[in-house]
Amino acid sequence: MADTVYDVTTWPGATVSPYTDIGRVINEIIADIKSRQTTQNTRPGAVVYIPPGHYDLLTRVVVDISFLQIKGSGHGFLSNAIRDESSTGSWTEVQPGGSHIRVRNTDGNKEAFLVQRAGAPTTVGRLNSIVFQDFCLDGVSSSKPYSPGNSKIGISVQSDNDALRFEGMGFVYLEHALIVKGADAPTFTNNFIAECGSCIELTGASQVARITNNFLISAWAGYSIYAENAEGLHVSGNSLLWAANITLTNCHRASISANKLLSNFPSMIALLNGSSGSLVSGNHFRRVYGDGTSTRFDDHFGLVHINGSDNAVSSNQFSFQVPAENIRPAGASPTIVLVKGGDSNYLAVNNIVSNVGVKVVLDAASTATKILYSARSAQLDAYTTNYSLVATP
Repeated sequence: MADTVYDVTTWPGATVSPYTDIGRVINEIIADIKSRQTTQNTRPGAVVYIPPGHYDLLTRVVVDISFLQIKGSGHGFLSNAIRDESSTGSWTEVQPGGSHIRVRNTDGNKEAFLVQRAGAPTTVGRLNSIVFQDFCLDGVSSSKPYSPGNSKIGISVQSDNDALRFEGMGFVYLEHALIVKGADAPTFTNNFIAECGSCIELTGASQVARITNNFLISAWAGYSIYAENAEGLHVSGNSLLWAANITLTNCHRASISANKLLSNFPSMIALLNGSSGSLVSGNHFRRVYGDGTSTRFDDHFGLVHINGSDNAVSSNQFSFQVPAENIRPAGASPTIVLVKGGDSNYLAVNNIVSNVGVKVVLDAASTATKILYSARSAQLDAYTTNYSLVATP
């Protein structure tokens, strides 16, 4: 089928320059695709290409067709916070590059891209195989801690969907970078998300989502990764910084492995609301003191917080390096792992290095927890007798 690859800078059907309002141009391209692909058997989708350049987005893009690829030629990330806090007179460049979209939204909407099709999935079907790749969404301005921030959203997916991909993207200065609802087998890989309130949020319910090899730098008031009602989530090979926070609520059989988490704040992995059967293994947790103060959690919350059953926390490295005077509440022994509640959780062969006395804590609502070489006897605070301990020598 002809005319299935559209360059936003050369497509003759545009009624405005893409540099003035790329959102309007992409909406016009989507309308053209729909006018040409009109039956069930003639919908192969299309590619929208964004060449390197600086584009303003004034109008929200609504993606309501499947098999659409929106691609650029590089996310061109540049730290806006470093720019805004530094003297830039001698810099060679002062804003992100590559295929760079400035999210200015003068149409009253919060999202740069809304992925949504009217009608229930049983009548219109899911949205399938949509790809966002290799361009930058820049919220232009914000103030710390970026959440509640500037209320801007990079990409919001609000229809049930299958096999969506987000690859090589850059997100900066957005309150929410990526929100994906009702996801089946989405992929988030090689993205650079920084100085946003929250990075990746899986809402509603999802299954077998894969989040791999991303840089995720979020504010203390938001989340690096948030998922609710998820089944089989796979999180691996990510670098999470500043408020390195993975929060799962009512999620089951997740695998969280080989991630580097460096945080200025408590709560780095939280399994909440009955999250069960998950594996947390081979991660490096480093807790330091630095920029900003969290009012959401204190150091009793734990770097790993568990309120669910049958979870395994194994072969992780915990490094706690916070000056004693900066621990909250004052004088507390910080918690490394807190088993808040649940049955038959398993902590095995975890290594703890700390500059102050720290604890592994079992609350009274926990039962049958097994702890093997994951705490010295003096490091365990148990408010229950229903546990087994093989102490670290």
